[in-house]
This record gives sequence, structure tokens and C-alpha cells, in this order.
Amino acid sequence: MRVQNVLVKERNKDEYLFTPININSHLPHLVLPQQGHTSMSVDPTEAGTESARQLRRLVELSKRAGIQLPREFVRSAGSDRPPPLAKMIRGGRGGEVRLKLYLSLTLIAVKAPYGVRQMAGRSWASALALPAPESRGARRIGDALNWLCAEKLIALERDPARPPRIAMLSPVGDGTAYERPGSRYTTLTTGFWTNQWITVLSSSAVALLLVLLDLQGGEKEQSNAPWLAGDQWPRYGISPDTRTRATKELQRAGLLTVSRVPQGKEFDYLRLRNTYWVHKERLEEPAELRS
Repeated sequence: MRVQNVLVKERNKDEYLFTPININSHLPHLVLPQQGHTSMSVDPTEAGTESARQLRRLVELSKRAGIQLPREFVRSAGSDRPPPLAKMIRGGRGGEVRLKLYLSLTLIAVKAPYGVRQMAGRSWASALALPAPESRGARRIGDALNWLCAEKLIALERDPARPPRIAMLSPVGDGTAYERPGSRYTTLTTGFWTNQWITVLSSSAVALLLVLLDLQGGEKEQSNAPWLAGDQWPRYGISPDTRTRATKELQRAGLLTVSRVPQGKEFDYLRLRNTYWVHKERLEEPAELRS
């Protein structure tokens, strides 16, 4: 049986006009083949202005100061199975959209039963500054929704004439109902959206930002910047090459300071380790990658 994606025309208040849906909604969700990696960046033209407007609108709809992600979303208990965060950013162009879309869905799913209003694919594509939001961008949003559904992070209720209804599931990816995180969570403030960091940073950089925010926790002093031993990194599931590129990107953004400090007591063998300090206040400033 052939699965076909179609563009469905609609007009719903301030929503956009097109969204890709699977007309054979009873079939399993498919993850379409991904092509080359494409990073997103702020466009200073009309498209960039529209993205900024849409992101501000999302924050207004949420009426929140930020989102909280449970520790299990960011890191795994062991190194044999990557956490949901690491799995999201894999797969080239697909990985570039999944994480940013998921974070934005989490932003506006504010109360039980933690559903998300029906929003056209073009709306999401425009907000995330994807090229050709009415066509390719909308299809990429549809692919990302299918992937998140297959990974049991969201549930989709299909409607042949409208965008799918979205219900958030547990960020752990076990298919259970969504619940607000308990005492151990990572916070991402709404400045990430209103100041367009979500479109300036690559998804790899966003993932590492969340990892380092988890590592930093509620620490207030940069002199107490945390570090991770080499054998502790695998629980975050981010490869060394990805981590290196993302570290440089966060440094260029002014979001991260990496320092080399000695570990050990006097007369012991001194080992130099990297410490990581996220400048959270930078998220409240306009996004920019510095040369």
C-alpha cells in the first residue's frame, strides 16, 4: 500500500495555509530518508522578521518563563543506550529540526492533558526559519512529527482536513503520559526563543547547551565551573566530533567559557581538565555568532 504525503489547504485565524499529512493515517509512521545537513541561521530579510514574530507569539501563547526538561531526557543511566536528546540530533537535516520543534512543542504544552493546538506545518517552518516554509519546510516539520511519534515522545491524532492534534508524552520516550519534571531538571528560559537563539544555533549546539546546563545545575559562581571525566561523557550520547564542533559554536556565541584547570592536591600528580561555564544571561541578549 502506498503512503502519500499531501498538502492540505486551510485557513484558521492567524495560522498559515499548508501542512503535510499522511492520508493513510492508519499506517505506521515512517521516517523518510534524510539528505545532507543544513544549519539554520537568522535571516535578516522578511523571512527572518517573520520568524522572530512567530517565536515571540509562541512565548506569548505559553505565558511561561521557560521550560523544564527532566534529567533522563538529557542523560542516560548507562552508556549503552543514548538519551532522547542525543537521538534527536542524529540524522543530518532531520536531526536539525526534531530537537528545535520538540522544545517549542514543550514550550506551549502548558497544562494537562499537555496537548498542542493544531498549527499548520508552514507556521512551524516559518517560526524555525526553515527555507521554503510552504513546501519543503512544511514537509520537514511533518517528517519531524512522525519521528517524534515513532520514538513515543508525542502522540498524533490525524485529521484528513486539518493539521494533526499533538499530545506530549513522557520526555523519557517510554510512551507514558507527560508529567511535569520533579526536583531534577534542566531549565531553558524563553530568551532562547525571543532572542532567536533557536534559529541561530545548530541543533548540535543546542543539545550541548542543554547537556552543560544539566552539568552546571544551580551553581552560581564561575569559579566552581564543573567538569566531566572522559568516561562520563558517553551517558550524554554526543560523539566527540559533534561535541568539539558544538563547543566552538557556543564559544563563538558568547554562551560558553571553557577553561583548563589542574585537578589534584599539592604534591599529587596534577591533571589538567576542561571546565565548562554556561553564561545563562547571554540567552537574554540578541543571538549572534561572533567570528
